Amino acid sequence: MKKKQKKIPLLKKGKHKKHDKLVNDYDKQKEKHLERLANKMLENEEKFRILKEKKIKGNFLNLF
Repeated sequence: MKKKQKKIPLLKKGKHKKHDKLVNDYDKQKEKHLERLANKMLENEEKFRILKEKKIKGNFLNLF
């Protein structure tokens, strides 16, 4: 006996493209997400490193 394939109604066929993409390529999507987070962290670290290197002129902090 052959198993019957479930028919997808025409209305729902392309409705959940984003969800289907995530479910089918979960490892790939997870890798992309972690890569973006890592790049964002490195950019922030670079910004803060540059800011820390700058010296404050005068008694600026005494004004507060």
